[in-house]
Amino acid sequence: MPKVSSSDAALIKQLHSLVFNDPDIKVLLELGFKNALSVFEEAEYSLPFSSYNIPIHYFSNKLTDQQSGMVGLCRVFILRAGCEMPRPEIHRNSIQRLVSFKGEGSIFSASPGGVDMTFKECEIVSPSETKGLSFEESWDVVPENTWHFPVAGKKEDWFTVTFHSASESDIIDEHWELGK
Repeated sequence: MPKVSSSDAALIKQLHSLVFNDPDIKVLLELGFKNALSVFEEAEYSLPFSSYNIPIHYFSNKLTDQQSGMVGLCRVFILRAGCEMPRPEIHRNSIQRLVSFKGEGSIFSASPGGVDMTFKECEIVSPSETKGLSFEESWDVVPENTWHFPVAGKKEDWFTVTFHSASESDIIDEHWELGK
């Protein structure tokens, strides 16, 4: 995980605790992943990824006032084993905080500013009682206005939970146009 401010570190620790220790949140996430998985069963769907938005109030009600103002959207995201996003994406108006929930993969991020397309890899693994991983190994933070794309590990589908600073109605998801 890249270096983050102390307030961001506190937020990530609290979100980590909610994602992995709060039984009500775990049920919501599992339902979100079930909905995201169902998209793959549609005959006309051929993309290697799927996502589903979780109502943010389930998280914001459990965060401090300052922290709840830092999170406007929660998405569960599934990327098929061994696949990568077909095109890099950018959120011009949102910080993306991502935790690996099940499986593993990498986030490739360029420098903030939306111009540089030189990507650096950040490997992320899901926490496990047997691996004894620190939460830093399970999270990545992509600053706003930064091109990025995920690549799933080869062994299994990669399940992640993303928290965006922009709300569902305000977030701008933009994808790299091929040939630029």
